[in-house]
Amino acid sequence: MRRKVIIASAVSCLLVMNQNLLTEGEVYASPNEEANVNNTTTSLQEETEVKEIFNRLYDEGYSLGEKDGYEEKKNESLSSITFTDKTSKESQWLMLGYTIGYEKGKRRKQEEVKTQQGQESNAGEQEGYQQGLEDYQHATVAYTPPQTPAKSKDWNKGFALGYKKAIEIMDLAVKAKKDGYNQGLEPDEITIPEFYNADEVTRKAYEEGFQTGQHKRTEKLKTQYEKEGFDQGYALQDISTPQGLAPEIAQAFKKGFVKGEDQKEKDTHKQGFNFAFTSLKYKTPSDDQIDTRTIQWFKEGYQSNKVASSLRAVAYRAGWNIGGKMNVPTKYKDNKAAVAMYKKYYELGQQKQKKTAFEVSTVLLVIISAVGIYTLFRRNKNVSEESDVEIYGTEKVAK
Repeated sequence: MRRKVIIASAVSCLLVMNQNLLTEGEVYASPNEEANVNNTTTSLQEETEVKEIFNRLYDEGYSLGEKDGYEEKKNESLSSITFTDKTSKESQWLMLGYTIGYEKGKRRKQEEVKTQQGQESNAGEQEGYQQGLEDYQHATVAYTPPQTPAKSKDWNKGFALGYKKAIEIMDLAVKAKKDGYNQGLEPDEITIPEFYNADEVTRKAYEEGFQTGQHKRTEKLKTQYEKEGFDQGYALQDISTPQGLAPEIAQAFKKGFVKGEDQKEKDTHKQGFNFAFTSLKYKTPSDDQIDTRTIQWFKEGYQSNKVASSLRAVAYRAGWNIGGKMNVPTKYKDNKAAVAMYKKYYELGQQKQKKTAFEVSTVLLVIISAVGIYTLFRRNKNVSEESDVEIYGTEKVAK
């Protein structure tokens, strides 16, 4: 095709040049010169005819060659062409067009095949990549990527490539997540390494790990400062939040402080409640450094114990009853003060029971002894009387 353009350009230049020469020569033309002009005109006409024949044969050959080249059937279309009616030059022109057209058609076919193969390979690679991600997440990774007979060879190659890429990416993502987590534990801004940032999966894994690490670090600090706040509140000190803390960390400190104060109140109230088990009379704590609030809480706890008196009576009766066993009510088994009080009064009941039993036994023994002595006396008296009667009767008979 390029050759046709070159030839056409050359012919056009010649025509323009000859036309200019003819125009200039019209003024001074002699008879001989007129003959030369006629010869030149004839030559140009012949050249134009040759050009037309060349273009026709070249185009014909090019069209046939492009068709055979696309179908990869060398010289098939030439079998229908008759070269006997063509000169050697004309045959060369036709073959020139056929050769160039054949290569053009062949390249076009190769490019289309290559494009199609690339499309199939890309489609297979994308599907293989997604399948690899799913298998990795479900721990069902195949050592050899599966093949699909219904798909083309290029598609299956792409699938295998994509599958392997997914596994490699996921392996790298695991490491990225761990590295991101470790960075998140430090008080630094996130900085994703380039080899993780190059892929969306590894980049997201790193970000997720970093966020997890940051959350872990934040929760650890919150726990630490909440405990510090708790200790400060439990000691009933004035709140003093450390400077430079993040808002959520400072909030945790304040939360711990409030919890500490509340716990101190509960513990002091419980101490007063338990004191009622061990003491029959209220007594204010003797610590000189004690906060006035604790005195109030202690007293309220003591006064809230409405069961100590009744529990003492229960324990005492259980100890006093013959055959009774110490059985602290379930509600108070975990209260050491209540258990100690119950045991004390149970033992007092036992002591009273034993003392009473001893006293009763003594009285009974005295009564039994008295009855025994009286019975023995009466028995001896009766025996004596009987003896006297017998003796008297015998003497009377003798007389």
